Formats: sequence, C-alpha cells, structure tokens
Amino acid sequence: MHRRRYGTLGLLAALAPVALSLAGCKSDPLSDLDGNPAGVITDFSYLQLGIGGKAAVTARVVDGRNTPLAVPITFTACTADVTVAVDTSYHPVPATSARAVVTAVVANPSCVRVAGGGIHDSVRVAILPQAFAGVLSSTTPKGGDTLTINSTSVLKFDPVTTTVTFGGGESPIVLSQTADVIKVLVPFSSAAPLSISNINVTYVPGLSVTLNTAQTVTQTGSRWTPADTGYATAPQITLPTTTGGHTIFVTDIRGTSNDANCGEGTGGGGIGVCALFKYVANGTDSLRFSVDWPGAALNPDIDVYSCGSAGVSQCFEDPGSGATAAKPQVFTFKPTAGTHYYAIEVYGGTPPTNVVTTITKLN
Repeated sequence: MHRRRYGTLGLLAALAPVALSLAGCKSDPLSDLDGNPAGVITDFSYLQLGIGGKAAVTARVVDGRNTPLAVPITFTACTADVTVAVDTSYHPVPATSARAVVTAVVANPSCVRVAGGGIHDSVRVAILPQAFAGVLSSTTPKGGDTLTINSTSVLKFDPVTTTVTFGGGESPIVLSQTADVIKVLVPFSSAAPLSISNINVTYVPGLSVTLNTAQTVTQTGSRWTPADTGYATAPQITLPTTTGGHTIFVTDIRGTSNDANCGEGTGGGGIGVCALFKYVANGTDSLRFSVDWPGAALNPDIDVYSCGSAGVSQCFEDPGSGATAAKPQVFTFKPTAGTHYYAIEVYGGTPPTNVVTTITKLN
C-alpha cells in the first residue's frame, strides 16, 4: 500500500497566495534614504604639494545608502594659495561624479571646498616650498668664516637634528643652533645650494622636510690664506677665557709650501707644508690643542705643536704628544705669558682641506 504524498504540496500551494500577500504589505525602513543627498565623498582628504604641483581630485554625492547621485558638483579654492579648475577631460558614465585639478601656488596651508546637493566637504592642502628661502648672511663666504642661516616664519629648524651640507657633501662645524638661527664655520667646498635637513613645516604638525636653499653658496677664498704660511703674517686666534670653553676654527692646508717655517720639515722627514697661527698666552691657563681632518690617521699624517715667540727655532716647546700616529692629534700645554705660534704640519701624504682645530681652556 502506497502513502499519498501530494496532499501536503497541495496545501502549500493553497497557502502561497496568502504568504505573498502578507509579504507585499511589509514596508522598507530605509526607503526614505533613497535619492536624497546625504554626503560628499572625495578620493583624497589631504593633499601635500610643492609649489606648482598639481593633483586631480574626484568627488561624488551619495544618498543614505551610499549610492552615487547625478547632481552637479562644484570645487572651490578656500584661499588664493591654490587654484582649482574643472577637469574637462573627465566624462564619467553615468554622470555621478566630477573631477577637478588642484594647483599649488603659495607655500601655505589651504583647502578645496567640494559641494553638491546642498552638502559640502573639504580637502586639506599643504603646500610646501620648492626651496628654503631663509636669509643667509653671505652667498660668497670665505672658507673658515662664520655663516648665519635664518629660518622663515613657517619653516623652522630642529635645534638638535637639523643638519647643513655644503657643495661636495662637506659638513660644517656648527657653532650654535636654535629653531630660528644656525651658525656654522664655512667649509672649503664647491659652489652649490646648501642642503638643510629636518626642517619643521609649522603649518603641518609633525612634518619635517629636507630642502635646498634658494641661493647657491660659493665658498670664495680663505679667511687665513696666505697669511698663515709665515710667522710674521700668522693670523692671531683668540683663546678661550672660561674653563671648559673652546675656540674652534677650520683651515685649508692645500697649496702651501713653506718648508723653512715648519718645525719638522723636509729635514725631519716631512714634506715641508705647515700652517701657522699666532696666540697670546696669559701664563696661567693650561690649554688642550686638538686637530682632526678628513682621512685616516696616517693618510695624511698630521702633526701639531707649539712654537715660542722666536718662531721655528722654538718649535716643539710643548711635550710633543701632538706629533704621533694618532687621529685626532692632541697635546696639552701651559704656555708662558706672551706670544706663541700654533703649527699644523702635514708630515706625509696629500695636504688636506677642512682641518679642524679645537683649543680648550682646562683651568
């Protein structure tokens, strides 16, 4: 005997029209969001451009279900620091979005206002300078002179991390550094804009950049040459006057040939190249002389020493500890009151540039 199964199917078929009728009566709780502008969506919320830089921004107006709507969209520059132009090459199908080209004009913060369907939003724009335009005390400083670099109203230095690089990759001795002013000793270098790192862009919190100066800096001549080649013309250096204080200077020994004035010279196995600086001691201060240079300890081989007022005949009046194979070379000396000469001698190798001397008062 077979059980009948189609009775249930018949019952379901009979009930189907009732179920469909009940489903048709149910309302859509989100239906009032359809077609009504609820927001403006842009593909960028922030732009960072250099002066003259351009960027395309696309926008659309959406309803409450995030469905794009075919409504007119306008782009307006918030300030004259940017310009905005409709991208006439953009023709979307369907016409539910628009595009504009933003051009940076002046290094300042700005924005672009995007509006449509009574709704608006904005895109922030940070415009960065193409070069650092802070004032330099000179664009043709002598090697060894002090150069002052000033910040601008919107670009500030980091007192600790900002660095300055001259042409040829030469790094200067920094005398002082604040957010507004950096003072350096000009290295012997090639003509080029200065490269300044870790510049804080004050109108973009947390942003720091590296920029070249707008001007080329050309190291022109030397603060010392040719006066530092002989005792009679040796430039006078000022000694530090406070305990722990320093006198720092940089020189170039290339091109010098003054064998007769060198404490070692060719007769002592050297090459006859030295630079001489006059100093006047008070007879009570102990001084530490330290010299450093590009290269290795013996390539080139640099010696430093002190000479008395009579010149070369009184060289190595100090203990002689600055004429070794060390780098840096250092000697400590308590000179008698009166005139003395500090000598930097190239004992071997190629005479270097940017030789840095630090004299420290120990007591």
